[in-house]
Amino acid sequence: MRMYWEPLLCEKEGFPVHPQETPTLVRLLLVAGAMCLRGQGHSHCSLCPAEARQFLQKSRDFVSGCYFAESLLQLGFAMKNQSSIENPEAQPIKGFRFSALAAGIKKLGTTRLDLGLITADTPATSAAVTTTNLVFAAPVALTRRRVSKGLLQGVLVNSGNANAYTGPRGLQDAEVLTAAVAKSYGTDPELIVPMSTGVIGNPLPLDRMLPRVPQLVESLDRGAFMDVAHAIMTTDTKPKTVLREAEAGGSRFRMAGMAKGAGMIAPNMATMLSVILADVRVDPGFLKEALTEAVADTFNAATIDGDMSTNDTVIIMAGGHPAAVGLGSDPIAKSVFKSVLRDVCMDLARQIVMDGEGATKVVEVVVKGAPDRGSAVRVARTIAESPLVKTAFHGEDPNWGRIICAAGRAGVAFDPDNADLLIGDVPIVVEGRLVNQDWESAAHKVMLAREFRVSLDLKAGTEEASILTTDMSEEYVSINADYRS
Repeated sequence: MRMYWEPLLCEKEGFPVHPQETPTLVRLLLVAGAMCLRGQGHSHCSLCPAEARQFLQKSRDFVSGCYFAESLLQLGFAMKNQSSIENPEAQPIKGFRFSALAAGIKKLGTTRLDLGLITADTPATSAAVTTTNLVFAAPVALTRRRVSKGLLQGVLVNSGNANAYTGPRGLQDAEVLTAAVAKSYGTDPELIVPMSTGVIGNPLPLDRMLPRVPQLVESLDRGAFMDVAHAIMTTDTKPKTVLREAEAGGSRFRMAGMAKGAGMIAPNMATMLSVILADVRVDPGFLKEALTEAVADTFNAATIDGDMSTNDTVIIMAGGHPAAVGLGSDPIAKSVFKSVLRDVCMDLARQIVMDGEGATKVVEVVVKGAPDRGSAVRVARTIAESPLVKTAFHGEDPNWGRIICAAGRAGVAFDPDNADLLIGDVPIVVEGRLVNQDWESAAHKVMLAREFRVSLDLKAGTEEASILTTDMSEEYVSINADYRS
């Protein structure tokens, strides 16, 4: 399984020796040491940072001064102080302010927060990844156009109405709202982008939203991060937030993220709405590259129901204030930034799956031995999105036939008579044959847990991929049957 720290070991820039060109034993030593230094609590790592330092130094000596080992040693210590802060409001991101209020967007008179604003003190380097759905919402169209210039100063968010499939009026409404925000805040409308989520097909209630914009701007506060996280929720049962702190280039920086999503979650984009903020200045080209890479194996590797939204967007803003420290061109500092961003995206993606509509299980579907990574992803996704497989997960039924059947219709060539299938650590099928021992009770016991893993080895190559998914329950049907009411 590819872990979120893997880019640290696969970054060509700055490392004369690529991991694939390094002897296997040395690679294993360096990977293990780097994992220990990261302190991510991996089940196979038990060394403390001091022991890990000694471990890596020995591996460096073993490679006779290999510069790659030395670079990893430096990178490990740059990352060892990365930390997770539970309450983003208690430790706000320098240069950014937040505000949210109730505008009654979905239903007049409600007191639920549904309109929010995030602003930077100064225009911030920005990048975005948006839905690949051909039916995309007006806010997506406007965001794509404005973020292409690499600078933003504000994100206006709303829940209760997606402003999708609303024709020319939808785009005009988004422009009117962002212009009103820009006027009240005192900036260029081209620096403000909209993000909307909710019911598709209805125009935004501008008569309720526009009068609230001045108050929204006046209420901006560095400690209102969680208010905005609540304002973007729809069927979510809880806000999804994360805050990381790390050191790069001799300076510490913070990165915070918020996301919404519990349904219409599928791979091929960011799978939901998310805003990520960092109080460090970076190059626009590098920021786009880092975000695209981070999204690929985090948000794009999660699915709840296989449906892709019209509004999926993830935006990152970096800098935000005149005194923000610059990341510079140091390759190790860049690798640290990429790793932290990937970590933030992975954390948010996992929270989304954990909060999936009606979900009672979180399942990691791992496919190994594929001819190429794209094939591994296709098989994993087909299994993860199969209603028959997902309902079996819900019933805690180790129905291996459904899993093998789903893999077979993914369009990837492999020999079913040579495949291996495990649920947790319990072998079910080995070399295409059902094992003789009592696997069913053991596999059922694994599936009683809130989280478990299904692993399928196709033995058709060397590539692998994993996707997070959920079960499918009666509650999921109930939530979506009543969504518009």
